[in-house]
Amino acid sequence: MATATEKGYVLARLDELEPAPLIAPAATDDGRQRFDVRRRFDITSFGIQAFRAPSEVDVVREHTEIGFATGGQEELYIVLNGAATFEVDGETVEAEAGSLVLVQPAASRKAVAKEDGTTILVIGGTPGEAYDPAPIEAGEAMAAYGKGDYETAIAKQLIVVEKRPEDAVAHFNVACFAARAGRADEAIEYLGKSVELNERIKGLIATDDDLDSIREDPRFAALTN
Repeated sequence: MATATEKGYVLARLDELEPAPLIAPAATDDGRQRFDVRRRFDITSFGIQAFRAPSEVDVVREHTEIGFATGGQEELYIVLNGAATFEVDGETVEAEAGSLVLVQPAASRKAVAKEDGTTILVIGGTPGEAYDPAPIEAGEAMAAYGKGDYETAIAKQLIVVEKRPEDAVAHFNVACFAARAGRADEAIEYLGKSVELNERIKGLIATDDDLDSIREDPRFAALTN
């Protein structure tokens, strides 16, 4: 495969890309697919990926772009084929093939596919900030977590921590995976580091059910006080 360094361009078709692991898989297989366009083209200046889903499945799952794990991104959704019904802050937007829908960071959004194979390209960036792509291991860790393979999730997430030692969410995710794996000591250790880096993590600690296995540990209460 020619790279952008060897030539002035890279050409590919979306249908040629292998589906990538879903970062936040559904509880059951609903047929939704993710295509990691950014990594296929080695893009480093903006985020871009695509999603495809059968009819009546959420091709874009409900979320905002405000929070610990997001950078306040503006997101542009481009309906490549099929059709989708967007819900943006409670307002319905019908989008057929060729439609472009720009959503601001704080707005809650989702999109339901109205035809089989509906595909939406998502382009995102944070106003006023350089794009900072997450390490590839972060997605791999979440994919393993979604499959219940917590040991692999821990191993992948520890690489993320090594690459981003000041990232509170990276440490928090290690703690969540470790708690799921029954590794209480590591879970407490990484929770403590996440709080040390950002006390706002306490809000996540109080509600995340990944940590239920260690809530009775005497050390746990000290992390939320």
